Amino acid sequence: MLTVLDANNFWSPSGGGVRRYQLEKLRCFEGRDDVRYVFVQNDARRFTERRGENVVVEHVVAPSPPGGGDYRAMVLPGALRRLVAEHRPDVIECGSPYVMPLLVRLAGRHVSPRPALVGFWHADFPRAYAGRKIGDLNPALAEPAERAAWWWARRGYGAFDAIFVASRAVARNMQEHGLDRLYYTPLGVDAVRFSPERRDPELVTRFEAGVPGRPVIFFPHRFQDEKGLRPLLAAYDRLAERLDPVPALVFAGTGPDQPLVEAAVARHPHVHYVGYLDSPEAIARYYASASVSVALSAFETFGLSCAEAMASGLALVAADQGAAAELVMDSGAGLTVPFGDARALEDALETLLREGRWAERGARGRAHVQRFTWEACFERELVCYREVVEHVRRGERVPRGLHERLVT
Repeated sequence: MLTVLDANNFWSPSGGGVRRYQLEKLRCFEGRDDVRYVFVQNDARRFTERRGENVVVEHVVAPSPPGGGDYRAMVLPGALRRLVAEHRPDVIECGSPYVMPLLVRLAGRHVSPRPALVGFWHADFPRAYAGRKIGDLNPALAEPAERAAWWWARRGYGAFDAIFVASRAVARNMQEHGLDRLYYTPLGVDAVRFSPERRDPELVTRFEAGVPGRPVIFFPHRFQDEKGLRPLLAAYDRLAERLDPVPALVFAGTGPDQPLVEAAVARHPHVHYVGYLDSPEAIARYYASASVSVALSAFETFGLSCAEAMASGLALVAADQGAAAELVMDSGAGLTVPFGDARALEDALETLLREGRWAERGARGRAHVQRFTWEACFERELVCYREVVEHVRRGERVPRGLHERLVT
């Protein structure tokens, strides 16, 4: 039986794609008898949670970083080293880039045979968090900051035996910056849960507000600049003056820019804030009750919310970079715009809303993403794990390149 241990400082109780990935992985592995799965979950207290015969969640005490909300980050090696010694995994998967790669490597040294070390590129952090954020403070530092972050990524992820990456576009960029031994492992989407059939007549009536057919734009992302919130608000201000009927704009989520969302609700009668939707069933109803969704981050590494919108039958406007652009362009489900360009976003939304072919574009998107299932995602991962373990046990390096042969 293969034993896999996951450690990830990107986990959060209110997180988005990473949280969904870990929850779906727990669910899928609960029903298998060929893998033993251990998830190390950062928490406020230490305890062990067992889910069936072969799935264990090890809750470990980890501090909250300043300004980190409900995120917690493991920064010292002791807890992880003890868990690795206890569970003796064949594979350790590292899902976050800052401190965790070092902790994983240190923990792996204390057991024999050495576990295979696999990274998952969940965040395009050199571009999204180093170059962009530091560039906002001082544009002259953006390029040096991004170069430094890629250097750090090569020191951390580059030392692993293999790296999972969920987008070909992102993989190409990683290869250009010296990261190799990549396995293309796109995430999944539950096309039964996220479906046009989840359309909720009560929500539709609420958002149409007496005007049948009023278009509904849905924003189900974290409220921060990385996700394109400010350009969307600026574009909507102008669309509200130009379009009749005025489209509804629905926000679901939380984040540091929540006051901007609340101000828009106060300013516009057809802007709605529905809070943070913890239940996948709830968010599926909102997707299916909308007309158009937006995925405006240029830094998505798969675009899970984009895929869920497509599965729900929505047309999309996406940033023209990264994984979201890849999904939209491969499917024909919508339009792409330059990241942060409010005028281009305004024009794209107006085009989609005036043409009225939301169902047609949505059907294209749904047909495209139905190939991405969670079961297929984790089946690919297991095949990759076993291949990497074989190389490690033979004392060989995994061949360089992007391994795509496992993709259906």
